[in-house]
Amino acid sequence: MIKKLAFVTTNTGKFAEVKRWLNQFEPSIELEHVALDLPEIQSLDVQEIALDKAQQAWKILQKPLLIDDGGIYLEKYYNFPGPLTKYVYKGIGFEGFWKLASDDPHAYFLSCLVYSDGPTSFHIFEGICKGHIVEPKDVIITHTQLPFTHIFVPQGYDKVFAELKLTPLEEQFNHRTIAIKKLVTWLKENNR
Repeated sequence: MIKKLAFVTTNTGKFAEVKRWLNQFEPSIELEHVALDLPEIQSLDVQEIALDKAQQAWKILQKPLLIDDGGIYLEKYYNFPGPLTKYVYKGIGFEGFWKLASDDPHAYFLSCLVYSDGPTSFHIFEGICKGHIVEPKDVIITHTQLPFTHIFVPQGYDKVFAELKLTPLEEQFNHRTIAIKKLVTWLKENNR
């Protein structure tokens, strides 16, 4: 099994989360943070975006790597905001987002991991966490790079994602965790 894996992201919150879960599921893999700021193609297809970033990163690094892309999706819209989550938040904030979601707050987080260990070797692993958006009243942001965790309640729970983070319950619903478990299972099954 691989011993080192480069995780390409400029998002330190995302890196910390992936490292924590990867250490739990497969502690033999050392995750290296590589803060490449890769250009992002314009698309509403998160798989297409993540795959393109993985191809760009492979050309630069030429070693086993992992890309994570995704976002939050309002179910009443087609693939929105999804890959545009960061820009929608920066543009309209929580109040504007609540206006988009208030009449139908059903939403989900999607994480798309792309693992690459060669110039034509790319493997995609997805994780989904369904739930709903709550009105952002007096929200205190504890991690600015993962703001939507403060207004999203996972299905079957009565607390927002951010309140459930770092509890034993998180492993059951966290979209990124689900994708990482799929990745680790695949690595073991394929002797990577």
